[in-house]
Amino acid sequence: MRLLVLGGTRFLGLAIVDEAIRRGYDVTTFSRGLSGEPRPGAEALHGDRTNSTDLLRVAERDFDLVIDTSVIAPRHVAASARLLAPRVRHYTYVSTLSVYAGFGEVPVSEKSPVLDCPPDADGSVEELGYGELKAASERAVAQELPGRHLIVRPGLLVGPHENIGRLPWWLTRIARGGTVLAPGEPGRPVRMTDARDLAAWIVDNTRRGIPGVVNVPGPEGTTVGELLTDCGQATGPGPDGPLQLRWVPDQVLLAAGVQPWSELPMWAPETPEFAAVWNVTGDRALRTGLRYRLLSDTVRDTWAWLRRDAAARGGDLEGFERQPGIGLDPAKEQQILASLD
Repeated sequence: MRLLVLGGTRFLGLAIVDEAIRRGYDVTTFSRGLSGEPRPGAEALHGDRTNSTDLLRVAERDFDLVIDTSVIAPRHVAASARLLAPRVRHYTYVSTLSVYAGFGEVPVSEKSPVLDCPPDADGSVEELGYGELKAASERAVAQELPGRHLIVRPGLLVGPHENIGRLPWWLTRIARGGTVLAPGEPGRPVRMTDARDLAAWIVDNTRRGIPGVVNVPGPEGTTVGELLTDCGQATGPGPDGPLQLRWVPDQVLLAAGVQPWSELPMWAPETPEFAAVWNVTGDRALRTGLRYRLLSDTVRDTWAWLRRDAAARGGDLEGFERQPGIGLDPAKEQQILASLD
């Protein structure tokens, strides 16, 4: 099975490449070569999809399957899909739950309305918006490969090699020990998917070629309290003493100017904009074979990867890659905790 992965050097793309190689696929990656090293066992082609000459080099070759994890202007996704359509059997595009209009505020399923953005739109995430860019890219793929495409809409992705920094931030914060500010209530739900589980399901479904749209919101039944407890069990006692989770009400955190979802990753307060953030239908993913591993396994493996990564960098644990704004400043945390006494 000849698989082309557009990307394939970071987080989910890397997990997809590793899974496909494990299954004996003939894997080729196409990326700019600016982030991450080529995976052993995969052919690495370097080029820029926004450059027509580079793109034509790839389109001259035959592949059975394509998996696209990109975050680029929709018109470039459309160009790639158009050139590859005659040479591939099936095209998988990895999108996001953020394409749904009102996501977070209202419950959503695969039939819910999607943000409006044309498939030939040009512009970056900052210019178009993340959800709009992904929605337009979905339309581009569907337009060029009708009946031969799968649109995957995941929610929160976690696991080893996470480059967003949500779970790594909680792990490194809890590893210090002492009193840790915990948001809201311990019994509040949270849903997330290990990128390796999503990768295994995507690779399996490239072979089966299932069409349409599938949400992957993560398993139900997990709570924030379980997440943070698992982090504490994985990291063990920290230099600041035994772990003590101090649960702080939403209104206190909001009044202190703490940003939900970013400063305290995965924190979804009981406000209108987050009222239904975990209320997402994911039945089709389960019916088509997705299997979620235990959260404790994901937490343990991510902690092990963080330590290996720090050792390889010759730096400390908190030097992991993350997006801007992820994680609460220690001084701000201590100021909020002090105000509770």
